[in-house]
This record gives sequence, C-alpha cells and structure tokens, in this order.
Amino acid sequence: MADADNHVVREAACQAIAELASKLGGGGNGAEALAPFVPLLLQALLVCFHDESWPVRDEACLACGIFVGSYPLECQPELPTLTERWTNHLFDQIWSVREDAARALGMALQAYPSLQPI
Repeated sequence: MADADNHVVREAACQAIAELASKLGGGGNGAEALAPFVPLLLQALLVCFHDESWPVRDEACLACGIFVGSYPLECQPELPTLTERWTNHLFDQIWSVREDAARALGMALQAYPSLQPI
C-alpha cells in the first residue's frame, strides 16, 4: 500500500501503519504480536520519506516517530537513518512536514533519552 499509484492511498497506508504502532505498541497486550513486523513496516515508511506528495512525506515523518515511541528496541537499528531523514525534513518547503519532523525528533528524544540533540 505504501507504494500504491495514488498518493492518497500511500498517505492512508502511513496513517494505518502509525495507528498499528500506537494501538498495539508501547508494551500493550498486542505489542509482541507486531514486534516481528516492525522492521518491514519501518522500511515501507522510509520509502515514503522521498514521496513527491507532501502529505505522504508528512505522514511518514509522524508515523516513524510513533513507531520509535512504541517500539524503541526494534527501531534502534534504523535510528541513524530516521534521524537523518527527520533532520532533512526540517527544511521541507511545507510547514506541516517541518512540524511533524520536529515532533518525530521529539518522540525519538523521549524514547532514547541518551540520544544527543542534533
């Protein structure tokens, strides 16, 4: 779904992936059920960071932030890539993409307190 032809479908896929993390993650009852799929879901979101449609990039930023907050251990291998992408999106031409990149970086700092500020 994250590679669908229609940008609205790609945006909705990012939203759905984020909702999975927020509803099941964070140590809840379903957290362990989704944990093995976190790397695959993160890869789908990482592709969306380069989308030509800004709503897709916006949702990808926020969805990855939610994933990092809900699954910090599973997301840690991708943290350097995520940090780079969020930082790059702080300079996006669309204000909401910049805002959600900053929010995602904040979520990462909460999930990884020892993470050095950028």
